[in-house]
Amino acid sequence: MNKRLITLLRPLLVLSIFLACDTKQKSVSELKWVNPISNGINKYGMKDFFIFYEDETFYLVGTEYADPFKGYLGPNLYKSDNLSSWSTDFKLINTNLIPENAWYKDGWFAPEIVKIKNKYYFTFNNRNNAENPYQKLGFGIAVSDSLKGEYDIINKNAPIVLSNHGSLVVGENEDEVFVVYEMDSRFYIAEVDLEQGNLKSKPIEFLGPETLQDNFKYLDAPQITKIGDTYHLMFSQFYGGYVVKIYHMTAKHPTETWHWDTNNPIYTFLEEEADEVVKNKYPTPHGYAPPTQVVFSNQLFKGEFGQYFIAYHSSEKYSEPYLCVEPVSIENEKLLIPTAKDIQQKISLND
Repeated sequence: MNKRLITLLRPLLVLSIFLACDTKQKSVSELKWVNPISNGINKYGMKDFFIFYEDETFYLVGTEYADPFKGYLGPNLYKSDNLSSWSTDFKLINTNLIPENAWYKDGWFAPEIVKIKNKYYFTFNNRNNAENPYQKLGFGIAVSDSLKGEYDIINKNAPIVLSNHGSLVVGENEDEVFVVYEMDSRFYIAEVDLEQGNLKSKPIEFLGPETLQDNFKYLDAPQITKIGDTYHLMFSQFYGGYVVKIYHMTAKHPTETWHWDTNNPIYTFLEEEADEVVKNKYPTPHGYAPPTQVVFSNQLFKGEFGQYFIAYHSSEKYSEPYLCVEPVSIENEKLLIPTAKDIQQKISLND
């Protein structure tokens, strides 16, 4: 009788195990998060986010606001396995060892990490606030043999270029590397020597009033991502009345013609959307930074299973800015954001 019962129940047991395993598989096949993301990130605010995916881990750097009680504590490398919760993983530069007269003493604006020829290049936009408090930022590069190794600044003597938002982009191959930056609301590009820390070519304007014509406004925060054989440029334009619009263009090479996405603008941010409530304690009622809402940095990055995302900082006016991440799809060189500015975000990892 017992043997017969076991025989009858065996198919049900197998089915139950299959369903349990299938349910478990489905439970980890979706990645969900809520924007803006602040868990584990600098509680006094971060912006100009740059995210990359390596060894099943998301890594993040960005412009970190100083702790008003402890001072500047970065630049830090953050890590996460789910986009929702982050932790400080590594301090990239020991700022206590920087000479007082170094041109790169202060700032660490819009940092990025790019892997080229199996080396990691940490880029930053700095100045010396004691000697040049109101000058343009300078673009700098530090290099390490490993992601969490010792980073040595290549151009200690002088910035490679003066800019507001510089970054690196690889050209036809890893022997061809460019610096892309904004200066006086126009975008420039020049080939850079990563060993010597200087320019190999004269900077040329690749986006400005002549190329954009009627579409030209104040340009800011250029960020280029190569996907397949196409380069994707994200940037913001500032309009009067605290209106910021985000645009997307494509090219087959960083120095060739950039083509306008007919879906532009990808985003429009308005002052009325901004959060005006400060979340943290500050030394005095006026001990907080000026508005951050008028400038946006937008980055395309690749995650698990080839899924692409866009990262930007939340639309704040007088409140602390935090991370926002949204999935994107790219079709025929057009950028689509199905859930733009939604608080609840998710992707299927099985797609």
